[in-house]
Amino acid sequence: MSDPTSKQAGPEVLISARAVARRRKPFLGKALLLLAALLALSTIIMATQVSWSELSEARTAMRQRMETETPHRFLVPGKAAFEFPAGRVFVSYLTDTEFEETRYLAPTELVFELVITDADGTLVDVEVEPTQRANLQSSRPGKPSSAVLVGSAVLPSDGTYTFELILGPRESSRAVADVFVINDAEVAALESAFAPLLGFLCSGGGALFLGLLGGISVWMERRTAAALAAMQAGVSVAAPSS
Repeated sequence: MSDPTSKQAGPEVLISARAVARRRKPFLGKALLLLAALLALSTIIMATQVSWSELSEARTAMRQRMETETPHRFLVPGKAAFEFPAGRVFVSYLTDTEFEETRYLAPTELVFELVITDADGTLVDVEVEPTQRANLQSSRPGKPSSAVLVGSAVLPSDGTYTFELILGPRESSRAVADVFVINDAEVAALESAFAPLLGFLCSGGGALFLGLLGGISVWMERRTAAALAAMQAGVSVAAPSS
């Protein structure tokens, strides 16, 4: 006799793995792709704001200045005083150059302490960047030459400034220091041209990164949903043994 309280076993319902996978929507990947699209739109907007001609003219003018004007150079360790306008000044030492009919060779690992004072003896804040280098042409074929940046500073006003480079303890070498200034007008021109360019590069890089990350997230979420759907389908198809 059958138990009336027992439930009648109905037919097993098969679950489609594809249907379950379609119902599982990848939200994270789509959100990342949406952010990438917004950044790509901002990249296009910033590209229209960049004054490419103004930036090119500023770079060309600075290059012509470096090639034509007399450089402010002095032998270091040592000090020298120069008349400069208000602006930003860069101080570096050269690893292979001639100065007063003498060739000076210096390694790129020298550590100088830079001290800048104005006409009243007041110290000027120095921003130290010892790892920046620029390759230069050398008069010796096959031999490298570099300008090693020691530091930079903002000169608040026109006047005479004294620059002193001091070697650290237990170091001994001679080199030639080079001082290059960018006046306030040039700084303003570079900032006005470079700010949109910086936004263009940052938004473009962010859009590319988020686009790749969003695409990978969508692919992984779909694979995960398909795997879960397949597992559920396998459990539903398998009939329990009685």
